Amino acid sequence: MRSYFLPDWYIKDLRDVDWSKLYSMGIRVAMLDKDNTLVAHGSTCCDDYTSEIVATIKAAGIDPVLLSNAPNNKCDVFASAANICVEGDAGKPGTKGIARILERWEVSPDEVVMVGDQLFTDVWAGKRAGVKILLVEQRFRKEVFYVKLKRLGEKIIVDKSQYGKLEDISLSGCKE
Repeated sequence: MRSYFLPDWYIKDLRDVDWSKLYSMGIRVAMLDKDNTLVAHGSTCCDDYTSEIVATIKAAGIDPVLLSNAPNNKCDVFASAANICVEGDAGKPGTKGIARILERWEVSPDEVVMVGDQLFTDVWAGKRAGVKILLVEQRFRKEVFYVKLKRLGEKIIVDKSQYGKLEDISLSGCKE
């Protein structure tokens, strides 16, 4: 069961990802979770961190796409500010949003990476869809109650010692 929630890569900060390395590995689309991955939960503003991440991903030749469980109309303002496309109503941990991205971008699962901070939505959806998974440490500690409950479950399932055995995709080339 634990291996089902094990990402392909783990990093603390998305600014440390070697996106060019992911491109050289065949990644063409990065599906980005919003809440607590890019910005604080519920934020509609694109901050400097997000702008830097998006610019770096694009510079590497990868298309960033916002993948959110919120409806498109709730994500449009943020996606527009971040200058990225959005696929809302994703249904994570279901795969319908991921399937729409695969079809829309005409890519196979091995050309896509799911980037997110939660095991029970982002990692599970990515595993079910057969895409690569980049788990990032949550950006902010303040979360809504139902996410806090999921985090308790994550602590039971996750074995962070396994992260040290994952391939290193950091710019520095060394594990933290």
